[in-house]
Amino acid sequence: MKYVAKHGLPDRSRARVVVEKAYEAYKVKLADHKPTLAWSTESEGELSFSVLGKTLSVQIHVTDVEVKIEGDMPWMFKPFQGKVERVLGDEIEKWAAKARAGEV
Repeated sequence: MKYVAKHGLPDRSRARVVVEKAYEAYKVKLADHKPTLAWSTESEGELSFSVLGKTLSVQIHVTDVEVKIEGDMPWMFKPFQGKVERVLGDEIEKWAAKARAGEV
């Protein structure tokens, strides 16, 4: 799985705020999947969630230009990969637009 969003913000710290806002919305909408977000550095993090008793993780990389979300989907979840990419991507895009508009 790979999703890349051009955030259009002046720096990666603002883009990280976008990721955190998107996560907060995602966490509420998909609480049954027990999502977690953990940052290992200022621009590298891991988003994990549970599906059918399995924990899936994706890596988040924030650069000065884009937010990259990458992770391996186990074969049994491949049919849901597009949906996961859309859900994550839609939240990132929505919050990036709000940040560009000065709402975040």
